[in-house]
Amino acid sequence: MKVLVIGAGVAGLSAAYHLKGAGIEATVLEARDRIGGRLWTNRDFADIPVEFGAELIHGRSPEVNTWAWVEALGLRTWHWNKVDDSMIRTEAGDWLTMGEARAASAELDATRSWDLGDVPAPRDDEDLGRYLRRIGFSDMQLRYVQRSFANAEGESMEFLNAAAHAHLFKDSDGADDYSDYRILDGYDSYYRRLADELDIRLNCVVQEIDWRDGVRARARSGETYAAAAAVITLPLGLLQSDRVRFNPPLPPQKREALTGLKMGPVLKLVYLFEEPLLDPSIGAIYAKGNPPMWWSPSLGRDSGATVWTGFVSGDYAREMLALGEVKALQKGMETLRQEIGNPTLQFVKARWVNWPADPFALGGYSVCLPGHYAARGKLAMATPPLFWAGEATAPHHLTAMVHGAYFTGQRAAREIVESG
Repeated sequence: MKVLVIGAGVAGLSAAYHLKGAGIEATVLEARDRIGGRLWTNRDFADIPVEFGAELIHGRSPEVNTWAWVEALGLRTWHWNKVDDSMIRTEAGDWLTMGEARAASAELDATRSWDLGDVPAPRDDEDLGRYLRRIGFSDMQLRYVQRSFANAEGESMEFLNAAAHAHLFKDSDGADDYSDYRILDGYDSYYRRLADELDIRLNCVVQEIDWRDGVRARARSGETYAAAAAVITLPLGLLQSDRVRFNPPLPPQKREALTGLKMGPVLKLVYLFEEPLLDPSIGAIYAKGNPPMWWSPSLGRDSGATVWTGFVSGDYAREMLALGEVKALQKGMETLRQEIGNPTLQFVKARWVNWPADPFALGGYSVCLPGHYAARGKLAMATPPLFWAGEATAPHHLTAMVHGAYFTGQRAAREIVESG
């Protein structure tokens, strides 16, 4: 049996890796000139690895499969505890560590601890903002949620299905199972090893997938690749754009699933400075301006060049996109200067990473729209000879995360093996 895997992001690499482990020949077709997809470690911007795509390992629970690779490869990690190594500009204008700010404001603390008490569960038709207002959140609390929680989720609250995000209502600042870690050696140290000895064809832009009798994938170059089955790991934005034609068209259930999901706009504004900006123990800033979220992969350096990354999604990203690259980078610097109190701060160089403009992603990651809680499950469901993987097909509690994408590729490979 031969299988095609469309896309060499983590989901596609995981599918091919597990198919190979099961003795099934898999060929990965990747449109880019590199592997990794929305994982993209850059080693030219600075003298440390800088993540232009996915940045962190989220949590240490047993299902975070990334840790098995990190430990097997002996990779170094840093724990972002968010309480002591993060600064926040509060709504009142104070400049405090996250721990100090939470202790000083019960309203802020509730948006971080998510200790909501005895409140009704969210409904499928509610967006996150409407739900939180229904259970009593104030305007100030909603601003905190938009600045941190919703921005990290990839869209503004009006587009976030509250029921699909309820599993995230936990104290990510304190609980080790839910807090974040950085691979200091670069995420590429992981995904390149995952790709070892796989059959990967780069610069192969698939334009049509014929699945009437087996699978034939036709590339822009004119080449055709045939197999008994295929794993489709294309990002949600591509599936919704019709840039890849399916013959016959996808069944109604798939089209219904695609209408219930949205590709959130995500940008990164990355700056290199000659020296550290803050105490070397501080690795993140929760700002009032745009970008609202900053972090530094240079945490711990007390001298030498320093990188800081501004992360924006949703309406924050739409504001930046309307400005264009040059003015967006200027606006990001204005926010950073204001937050750290250094009006003359200058960067050595800067880069914006515009995922909505990326032709092979068309956005950051998927969000589930209000009223469409079941959409991810429908998109993930196998339609032999097509099997489905990728971040958008992950269960709600695994979406928008690298280990979730890996899980979907492993699941699709298992489905093929079990199908005989």
